[in-house]
Amino acid sequence: MPGPGNRDVIFPMIKVLCMLLGLSLGVYAQAADYAYITNQGEDTVSVVDLQTQQVVNTIQVGRAPVGVAVDKRHHKVYVSNVEGHSLSVIDMRRQQVINTIALPIAPVGITVSKRGDRVYVADWYHDTLLVMTAEGETVAQVRVGHAPGGLQLSLDDATLYVANRDSNDVSVVDTRTYKETHRISVGQHPFGLSLSPGGQQLFVVNVYSNAISVVDTRRHQVVNTLAVGDHPYCATTDMTGQRLYVTNTGEDSVSVIDLASGKTIARVRVPGTPEGIAYDAVHQQILVASWMDNVLAVIDGERLTLKPAIKVGSQPRAFGQFVGHTE
Repeated sequence: MPGPGNRDVIFPMIKVLCMLLGLSLGVYAQAADYAYITNQGEDTVSVVDLQTQQVVNTIQVGRAPVGVAVDKRHHKVYVSNVEGHSLSVIDMRRQQVINTIALPIAPVGITVSKRGDRVYVADWYHDTLLVMTAEGETVAQVRVGHAPGGLQLSLDDATLYVANRDSNDVSVVDTRTYKETHRISVGQHPFGLSLSPGGQQLFVVNVYSNAISVVDTRRHQVVNTLAVGDHPYCATTDMTGQRLYVTNTGEDSVSVIDLASGKTIARVRVPGTPEGIAYDAVHQQILVASWMDNVLAVIDGERLTLKPAIKVGSQPRAFGQFVGHTE
């Protein structure tokens, strides 16, 4: 049997070897796909392991978290805290808040550039887009439409689209000059935004029109209008761009639209008041935050049937890009 001296030598060696191999020692999360669900009713984020379909962590953030954006390059998650007037920055490997950025605004929509060097925040009450560094320094303030909510970057990050709820339009912002270059009229009360995988189409969710405006991103024009359910909120496509999924908060359903024909091919009943939605390409499923029932609903992407729901925190919103991967 090795004595105490050998044990003192061997254990540090094992620890160093594990670190070199990238193995978890309890501080860092192992490689996995996670959903980060903002729970507005309890000021937390539920971290859901998409492989095991379980909540593996609950992270305390600022007051009334709503928006979420994932920085894939630096493995960080940004959360907008509306009543806390702040952003919480979560380290995806450690699954803990590493920074809180105080803001002079009540942030709602949020997104982050692919390089992770710019964070864009919608100022709901002052009709402004806030452009910040990853550390929280303000780079620019861009005047947009009334009550900006949803944000969506183009594939090359050169253009940012802003859904302006109360002016019924979408601002097109040049991210190099920080200037609004176009204003596109859409339906009533646009809120959620989603981009096609190829980047040629922007899908604008019009809450009061019960419709999706399809915008040609090259011409900055609405080229089609798709009927959906009552009070739609957010949308996402599958990885091929063949289908569009839309949450309908007024009727507790998700509309599934075949984009080639523009027709609804299914309407899946989900738990109460579905809001944020994302397509999990790894597991071929659609994730839906249910504000009323405090669950993350899971829809089988092939069968379009419900899987068991995942219990999360109070009043989940998950507004934005909430699926991320750690390595």
